Amino acid sequence: MIELVILLTVLIPITLALIWPNGLAIAALLTGMLPLTLGREGMMVTVLGRMDLSAVRLLGLWIASLLVIMPNLWRAGRYSLRYRWHLLFLVFAMLSLVWAPSAAYGSRMIVKLTAPFLFLLLILLTCSSWQDLRRLQHTMVLSGILATMVAVLAVLGGYSSFSPQLGLGVPGLGPAATSANLAVLTVLALAFLRTSPGWKAAALIGVFAAACVAGFTRITIIGLLLGFTAVLWVSCKGLIRWLTPLAGVASVPTLFLFNDIFRQRMFKNGGDISLDLLLKNPAAALDNIHGSGRFEAWSYVLNNFFKPNPFFGSGVGTTQSYFYTHATGLNVIHSEYIRLLAEVGIGGVALMGIAVAAYMIRLVRTCRASSTREGRAYSLAALGGLVVYVIFMATDNAIDYVTSCGIFVFALIAMSEKASELEAVDSRARAQETQASVPAALPVEGIGFGPMPSRRFPLVSWR
Repeated sequence: MIELVILLTVLIPITLALIWPNGLAIAALLTGMLPLTLGREGMMVTVLGRMDLSAVRLLGLWIASLLVIMPNLWRAGRYSLRYRWHLLFLVFAMLSLVWAPSAAYGSRMIVKLTAPFLFLLLILLTCSSWQDLRRLQHTMVLSGILATMVAVLAVLGGYSSFSPQLGLGVPGLGPAATSANLAVLTVLALAFLRTSPGWKAAALIGVFAAACVAGFTRITIIGLLLGFTAVLWVSCKGLIRWLTPLAGVASVPTLFLFNDIFRQRMFKNGGDISLDLLLKNPAAALDNIHGSGRFEAWSYVLNNFFKPNPFFGSGVGTTQSYFYTHATGLNVIHSEYIRLLAEVGIGGVALMGIAVAAYMIRLVRTCRASSTREGRAYSLAALGGLVVYVIFMATDNAIDYVTSCGIFVFALIAMSEKASELEAVDSRARAQETQASVPAALPVEGIGFGPMPSRRFPLVSWR
């Protein structure tokens, strides 16, 4: 039975890639929050190390995305050049396989790192209309609603417990991944509220934000606040634009100092921590921050895998290979920046930082140049989602949460880019209609690329 489930987990996305590529992106987003797990005791031992069904699902999505991209390699390459810094980071990471201690775990890390970028290309290649973009948008919202309902019903039904220590989350997925996903969807709703005010967007913000905060994951809450700040800063004007960053930064210490629940979550002796103590003796307060074993693990990883080769690192997959083969009490490093420093060194982290900055600059410019409400909303949502993502990486496993978080962020980036293309198409069509009576529709594939080979979808037809 398990073998059949594994086979279907891989074959379903591959089949969608062959007969309905648009459906592949929809299915991935709709089921991204579906917990596919056999538990720690049920993890499979493979040539690539211990794997759960979630890893098998990611492998299936990775292969399926490649099946769509390879026949359209020219277009995919031209799109990739728009995000050249991200591409350079991925190339650098792949080169580090040469000096990585484990080819198996290194390959797994490469799949995790490249999957969101491949998903971005998948959407850019398969979406060709506003209807396609709206379908993806509605799919994301629906997945968030379903995830919230499942998490709440699990608590009400007694299937999972809820407390400030455990937090609200989809069973089998956990509060961290659940809250990260909902934080991204909250900024998506905020982006639409800023561009097309209405009660639906406001209601979604309330539901998603409440469920996200109820996960009691500290770093996600900080990411949510700063994601909100980014969206408001770009979309507002005048004094408000400069006040929102200050409010966003001030809200973080306010929440964790003056709210009893979150103060207890942040500090070991939360009842003894106060603003007065923090101002008089900040070192003592910082020493009481809950680390759950993170700080010791970070110190060990940096000393053993970063310091020996600080610029190039020890190679991708090094940290997971260590944690999966040694009894440390942790399965992952719980900081993607520490992991990347250890595995790809300063060089790799610098490329990643430049890539993130390039994405943000491009999204801000796209938002300001957009001529439609939807285009501005997608750009704002992508910017806010990316802020949530890079903040979440600081103390959690954003790279591991590909299907529940990563593909949502990069889907929004792709939707912003595609919206910009569609706006250009509409503008050119209107200009030509004014000059002469010509068909209004122009092919999206020709925007900015010049002559290029095209590939029809799907790859397999029943006719």
